[in-house]
Amino acid sequence: MSEELFFQLLDRAQECFASGDLEGALQLFVEAEKSARSEELHDLADRALCNASFVRIEMGRAETEIPRLRQLFMSTSHTRNRCSAAYNIAAAYINLGDLEKAHQWATRSGDLAEQVDDPAIRAGSNNQAATLALRLSHHDLAEQGFRRALQALEHQHEAYQQANRAAVLGNLGYVMMCTGRLSEGLDLCEQARSSLDQAGADHLVYENLQDLCYGYILDDRLDQAQACGERALDLAEEYEDLQVMKNCLFLLAEIAVRRGDTFRARRFLRELTHFYPEIEMNEEIIEVFLATDLTDVVNLRG
Repeated sequence: MSEELFFQLLDRAQECFASGDLEGALQLFVEAEKSARSEELHDLADRALCNASFVRIEMGRAETEIPRLRQLFMSTSHTRNRCSAAYNIAAAYINLGDLEKAHQWATRSGDLAEQVDDPAIRAGSNNQAATLALRLSHHDLAEQGFRRALQALEHQHEAYQQANRAAVLGNLGYVMMCTGRLSEGLDLCEQARSSLDQAGADHLVYENLQDLCYGYILDDRLDQAQACGERALDLAEEYEDLQVMKNCLFLLAEIAVRRGDTFRARRFLRELTHFYPEIEMNEEIIEVFLATDLTDVVNLRG
């Protein structure tokens, strides 16, 4: 099999994946791996194996893929494939809910990515590592990773790459908000929002709007906070992102409390009952929330 045919199979598989046809993508990646392996094109075969493993992880088979990917990581000296294997192992551990192990492997992937001459690989691996660092409150590591990802995307001009860069910029802005640089963080998040709105990237902008809502509350700019929070809530509901919906309800409740509108705050807090069916959102709990600064409670990257 020629390398040209191999990459044709990969392109077809990636088109299937992008369209949501995971089974079709998996079949083509497996075919590409077998064909390359039969021709002793082992680095190409390993590349296809990594792609196939990622699809299986997306299909909920994370646990079975980790040993296969570990073996590849240990057995090859091919930097790109080691980077991809580490990235996929991190993705598998995210799927399994083990963020500490996910972060360890994502860090390996990010470090290896700096040796790969592919901006998409460098950006993706460093963004994954930074996002996990942020979820674990490792803010210094998160900032380092987001800056690496931004650098990788600096000269990429495709629309989707520019949208991804804006999303990373917004994440960096949120890190700054969390580390005492509120004004600087808000500026970056506003730049990100402008770029994402221009790109029509509603699927990326609502998390950014959530962060702006949080930042504007801290800056006591409640009108801007409310506008961002309400739009973030609407878009999160449209895209069925339950975490962002919960965060926005907490933040909107906090805005209402700061305005002295406890009736409105109670309404937002009662809506949270849908997300915590095991806990009855009774008046006693609501009173506790009303007396609490909810910006200290909500975890925007929980």
